[in-house]
Amino acid sequence: MVTEANSGAADSGAEAGLALQPAEQEILLQDVPAFARNLKDPASRERYAALAEAVETGLVPLAQVPALEAMLELALQTKAIRQRHGPDAERALSDLFFRTGRGAALRQAARDVTRALEALAGQTIEKISVTAGPGRHTISINTDHAHLTLSVDRGGVQVDRVEVGG
Repeated sequence: MVTEANSGAADSGAEAGLALQPAEQEILLQDVPAFARNLKDPASRERYAALAEAVETGLVPLAQVPALEAMLELALQTKAIRQRHGPDAERALSDLFFRTGRGAALRQAARDVTRALEALAGQTIEKISVTAGPGRHTISINTDHAHLTLSVDRGGVQVDRVEVGG
């Protein structure tokens, strides 16, 4: 889980970060160095080499969590983890991703959309439409009692607007 250092203790030696479970660490010990070696940009290679060192300790410092998020998101989207390590590894690293800020935000957005859609239960749907824009789709749902607008983009799905009343 991501932990924060004591905010009141500026000289605190406690390091904040994301603690890795043994299964997560085992997979990342293989994948992060390999990922780093395949990067062409020297600064990126260096960033992921530092992440590989952090993985060895079992604690990813907060400053390196964005790099971990990016790598996990790419590896999970492309099914690379499942192909190399199998479904259990994919599940372990998905759980890890959802413990990061980005993963937690995506999960919360999905919960928010689910809650908004559940509010429409029992209502009569009058119209559903989808519009496309650059990098984004908008879904509008009109019922006899509400209007719900959702947006779907690379960052996930989110509730844009809810209007209740006839």
